Amino acid sequence: MSDSEAPYAGPPVNVPPPPGWRVEAVALPGEPRRLPPQDHAAIDRAEQRARLVTQWLTLVAVALMFTVLIIGLVEF
Repeated sequence: MSDSEAPYAGPPVNVPPPPGWRVEAVALPGEPRRLPPQDHAAIDRAEQRARLVTQWLTLVAVALMFTVLIIGLVEF
């Protein structure tokens, strides 16, 4: 830093708004819409199907891993 540079003077001065200043208007939101009715029985059936698919995929993956492990141990 050379001697010819002026020292940092700080941030600019904040000018407050004039007295009595307010936001012109605030928009109020409307009433929320109603959600459509839900078919709880259909939701339960879909969850049951998803659970069954997940369990079968897990069973197949574990059986496949077990098979690969057995084949790997028998080969050596």
